Amino acid sequence: MSQISPHEWLKSALIMIMTMREDDAAKWEPEKLVEFAKSFSVDALGFSVAGITAFYPTEIPLHRRSPSLGDRDLVGETLKALNEAGIKAIARIDSSLVPRGMAADHPEWCARDEAGKLISVHGLYVACPNGGYYHEFAIKVVREVLGRYAFSGMWSNAAQFSPWHTRVCYCSNCQSKFRADTGHAMPKENWSDPLWRRYNELRYRWIAEWVELMDKTIAEVRPECAWMPLAQVMESWDHSQKGGWDIDYTAPFADMVILEAQRRYANLWWPGVEARYMRGIEEDKPGGIVVSYFLPWWRLYSVPEPENRVWMSQVVAHGCRPWLHVTGFFSEHFDRRGLEPMRKMYKFLAKNRDAYDGMKSQADVALVYSRFSQDNLNGGQPEPAYINHFRGAYNAMMQQRIPFDLLSDKRITPSQLGKYKVLLLPNGACLNDAAVDALRAFVEGGGRLIASSEATFRNELGELREHPLILEFLGAEDTQTVERDLKAAYGRIIDPSHFLFEGIGDTDVLPIGGDLKVLKGPGTRADALAYVPPVEGERGSGFSVPEYNFIERVSTYSLAMTAQVKQGSLVYFPWPIEQVAHHYGLADLFQVIGNAVRSTPGWSPKLRVTGPGFYDVALMAKDDRLAVTVINFSAPGSFNSGHRRLVHEVMPVSEVQVEIRLPEGRRCRSARLAVAAEEVTFEIEDGFLKARIPKLTEFETILLSLE
Repeated sequence: MSQISPHEWLKSALIMIMTMREDDAAKWEPEKLVEFAKSFSVDALGFSVAGITAFYPTEIPLHRRSPSLGDRDLVGETLKALNEAGIKAIARIDSSLVPRGMAADHPEWCARDEAGKLISVHGLYVACPNGGYYHEFAIKVVREVLGRYAFSGMWSNAAQFSPWHTRVCYCSNCQSKFRADTGHAMPKENWSDPLWRRYNELRYRWIAEWVELMDKTIAEVRPECAWMPLAQVMESWDHSQKGGWDIDYTAPFADMVILEAQRRYANLWWPGVEARYMRGIEEDKPGGIVVSYFLPWWRLYSVPEPENRVWMSQVVAHGCRPWLHVTGFFSEHFDRRGLEPMRKMYKFLAKNRDAYDGMKSQADVALVYSRFSQDNLNGGQPEPAYINHFRGAYNAMMQQRIPFDLLSDKRITPSQLGKYKVLLLPNGACLNDAAVDALRAFVEGGGRLIASSEATFRNELGELREHPLILEFLGAEDTQTVERDLKAAYGRIIDPSHFLFEGIGDTDVLPIGGDLKVLKGPGTRADALAYVPPVEGERGSGFSVPEYNFIERVSTYSLAMTAQVKQGSLVYFPWPIEQVAHHYGLADLFQVIGNAVRSTPGWSPKLRVTGPGFYDVALMAKDDRLAVTVINFSAPGSFNSGHRRLVHEVMPVSEVQVEIRLPEGRRCRSARLAVAAEEVTFEIEDGFLKARIPKLTEFETILLSLE
């Protein structure tokens, strides 16, 4: 008989994390802290315990205690208060910084810049994850903390290379480790250098080695304590790339997978990216996403309630749990306006666990996020090289209201692909051989692959393949020619009845741009959308004199290549359709991508949502429950200020129609709206349950009870 994991409680837990400043011990009142946590209906509270500062009477030499701790044991006192309140405790540790006194005794534990100098932050020094601070000192701290206190979980913050936006580490530990792993001297940062790309990949592996060491230590000392290392994905690529954070490598050594989505300069849909990505990696493990009520630079200043509700609703809609990060609680100067909205949201989630807990995605469309392509196409500038392609495809699925999952490039396997009928690979250039083989089998077995630009043209480290899969499917050759940075170019619609142009309307042309890859072969001749060279007065300007603004020539080169591959099919765009659509907000191009999905043989929608606005949708199920969440991204503030503007108001939408295809053999007993807290009437027609959301503000969930 299989054993139930001692960490099963984390799958439904509402968690708060409290970060203490080093001198907060003077103001720390455990009973008040616990009362504050209780007011949020949390199941567990995490708080600062050790690392940079110890809030207990540590006996480890050089482990610096809080200056105002005195003879108190705040960790023990807080644990006692939490136990009495029935709230589980999570220890927060931070291994990122070394105090000056410790650095003087152990300079080899510290990161060093290219000139060999220590790297300072707040008067402390950055620790190197390859050094003794991580591999010796932190392990001693964990053994002491868990040997002394009955924590239910341990969470590490900022365990990474180059934390707090600091420079690359060139310490002797990193240099000797790189030489041992590769036989080469450690290179300088140069993304066109294959050796630097190998170093970059090793950073991820080295962090995973430490995560595994911590996992073994915690399991040895207190096996009932869950290990929960932190990471980030995609929108914070500048942090995760330099830091060596890749949850594909660390998740096997974690009891709960934790990502962070706190940076409000990121796209508003970042929490949805992280939740989807996490569930694509570890569907059955507990998953949490750290969110906050504050801005990244102004940590004591709150974000407007509408934005926080849109932000947090994505986490639960896609199958994860929110971790609310509170910092500065003991501060004399604090913005309390952000707390009550988060308190209301947590109480709502506690009351509606049946709408979100344990739910799994029912999507049969997946979008690949390729960290290999992020790093190895042009790791110095990954946004134009890769990330904006992904953002465009993500936006296309939202704009087209198609439920979809995210899939890591390292999880492109036959078993994972077996869940899906359609796979989107926006400029997914850098893939390993196993992923390419799995894609071939997926398409030949009946799946549809929708790809663009350099998809499948390189291996995982960015080296060109001799026989890219896309060319194999098309029966084409690469001319090694690319028309760069097209402006004012068009696609001429050759066949308006083609499946890609359903719903486009009365137009002969569509806008195109970016880099156009030139292939040759029978499959590259246009039968749907033909390339029209730029209409401009001077090459690259994008402008033309009105009197000369006309199309002189329509080429025969295809901008939308299709191929039947055994039982499956390919739709390939040799230009960055997703990137152009995202950059300019071109709904027609989003429609073309959506049509490429909807026209897949054997595919039919499981969910249809109609009504004005821009939404994200989730279709989730568990046992006798089926849930549809609609998240409203319709917000003012669309003008360009050089930064994403905060959402102060979400425009409410009335009468949103939702149609849900019921699972075969199942009937609906009842339906209710979770946010509105009311039953909803419905009708059944042609296998679809039809209901409406009378008023959609930030989000709503329709929960169906099935029999």
